[in-house]
Amino acid sequence: MFGIAIGGTTLLASVTYGWWLVVLPVLGALTMGGALRMHPRSARPELVGALSFALLELNIACSVLVSGGGSSPLLPLLVVPVFSQAVCFRPQVTRVWVALSALAAVGAVTLAPLLPPVPAPSVLLQIVGYLALLSCLALAAQYLATADVNSRHDGVVDPLTGLLNRRALERHFAEARASAVRTFKGVAVVVCDIDRFKAVNDTLGHAHGDLVLQDVASRLVGAIRETDVVYRIGGEEFLVLLPGQGVEAAMTTAERLRAAVAASPVAGLTVTISAGVAGAYGGGVDLGRLTAEADRALYQAKNAGRNCVRSTDHAS
Repeated sequence: MFGIAIGGTTLLASVTYGWWLVVLPVLGALTMGGALRMHPRSARPELVGALSFALLELNIACSVLVSGGGSSPLLPLLVVPVFSQAVCFRPQVTRVWVALSALAAVGAVTLAPLLPPVPAPSVLLQIVGYLALLSCLALAAQYLATADVNSRHDGVVDPLTGLLNRRALERHFAEARASAVRTFKGVAVVVCDIDRFKAVNDTLGHAHGDLVLQDVASRLVGAIRETDVVYRIGGEEFLVLLPGQGVEAAMTTAERLRAAVAASPVAGLTVTISAGVAGAYGGGVDLGRLTAEADRALYQAKNAGRNCVRSTDHAS
């Protein structure tokens, strides 16, 4: 997209400044094409990318030089490689590119009066130059925004099950606690894990174990309210955050979770879960304490024969 915008504008400028200006976008296209072919095979792909953008910057600076310098409609396009570097490289590298771009712009504007005078750019060419710059910046901004969203998504989502992870739990729990302090309502957690999951991995392999995890995760999500959230906090361990619920209501939810998993075969196997429940009210809501209480209740469920729910009523 960058190459099309810059190359198209330069080709249009050749109508005003001479057909030989076509040579510059052709050289730029050859440079970028060669860089794209070299990039996957290079031991230092970042250097290949930097070099290709450096040549693109030089290409644009030469185009500015021969099309009027400070009056050239191509002058604003010198910022495009700089903005592109911000997408690909660290801030320190971007600062170097800003300095090099400024140097290229000063050089092109300073040396342009030494060349024969050129016609003034047409209104159409000025508009096309602006639209080319706008499209390049919009594309780079969209890429940055998408990369940021994906990064934040990848940081809090478990890639196997699609559930949120422990990092997301900490942020959401802080919000639930603030609401509990403000309204003096309860917050409960259900910690559950898959019974004898190690045997699944040992006998059928990790690939089948992954199918079990995905199916169990789906069933847990399907058995809760819209305001509740399921997190994967360990290998086969899940936590369900229940804002606004006390232990008694959470026990009902935990039993519903247990029944949802045990209702039918999971990935072709008979699978069950055990669950531990803990809850607190108001200022007593603390993530570390509640998860520790729920873990102890979970061990009680395991010791009671598995496929059952136990609680430690922290609210009493």
